[in-house]
Amino acid sequence: MDYSVVVVAEGKFQAVGPQSSTPVPIGAKMTSGLGMTIEPIPGGDPIEPGRPANLVLKNGSANETAERVMRNGVWVQ
Repeated sequence: MDYSVVVVAEGKFQAVGPQSSTPVPIGAKMTSGLGMTIEPIPGGDPIEPGRPANLVLKNGSANETAERVMRNGVWVQ
């Protein structure tokens, strides 16, 4: 989904959806993923509200290597 928002709090996904209709809490820390692909870590849960916030942010297409990795809501790479 282009122009998406993923909201993470307390180590879990809180909201996932289009930028135009997904609310972001006031004061939230923003990480730009413009032009990047977001997907679950290999073997991880789907990216949906209530699930542990484990994701991979990749530069460009889905076949690229991970630029950043989040585990339980914390950037580890």
